[in-house]
Amino acid sequence: MNEEARLVDRLRALLECEAVLVAASLPAALAWAVAGLLRRSERGAALVLPLAHLGRLQGAPLAELIRLGGAELRPVGTVGDCPEAEFVAALRRGAAGALLFVAPEPPEVLAPARFLWLCRCEGVPAVVLDPASGRWAAWADGGAALVLLDGAALGGVACGLLAGSEEAIAACRAAEAAAAAFRAPGALLSALSAAFAASEKEQGRGT
Repeated sequence: MNEEARLVDRLRALLECEAVLVAASLPAALAWAVAGLLRRSERGAALVLPLAHLGRLQGAPLAELIRLGGAELRPVGTVGDCPEAEFVAALRRGAAGALLFVAPEPPEVLAPARFLWLCRCEGVPAVVLDPASGRWAAWADGGAALVLLDGAALGGVACGLLAGSEEAIAACRAAEAAAAAFRAPGALLSALSAAFAASEKEQGRGT
C-alpha cells in the first residue's frame, strides 16, 4: 500500500466516511466538490445556499469558488434569515446540489439537521462546508453527500478534505479537469502523512 492509500485509509477511519479526497486547500475542495456535483447532476447546474453564507473562505469569495466549479449560484433569503419555504422552492426549481456553511460566522440561518432533511426530501445532494467543528461524522450520518473540512483541524496541515459517499467522491474524481487543478500535490500529502505518523507515535508513548 503506497503513502497516499495509507493516508486515505487513516482519514476514512477518522472521519467515519466511505471515501476521502485531499485537495490543495479548503477553497480548492469546495470548487472540486461543486464540479463533482455537476458531473452527477441531471437537475441543472444551480447550487442552492443561504445568502447569509456568501462570505469568504480563507480569503476567497465563496461565490467565485462556486462559479469556478462551474455552477450557477442560487442564494436564498437575506443576510439574517433563510426561510425554509423559500429554500425548498429553490431546490424544487432544479438544482445540482445545496451548500451549508457551518462556522461561528456566518450566522446559522438554517440548522444543519433541517438543511440535510430538506435536501433529502427533495432528492438534492447536500454539501456541508465545516472547516473545524469536529462534527463531520454527524453530517455524513444525516445524509450529506459531501462534507468539506480543513486538514489543519485533524493533522495540523492546512489542506482541503472532501469526505463522503463512494458515489459522490467518484464523481469528483471523474471531473478530470477539476481533479488536476485542485488535487493536493505530493509534498502536501507527504506532510499530512508525516503529521499523522507523528501524532500516532506520540499517542503510543502516552499509553
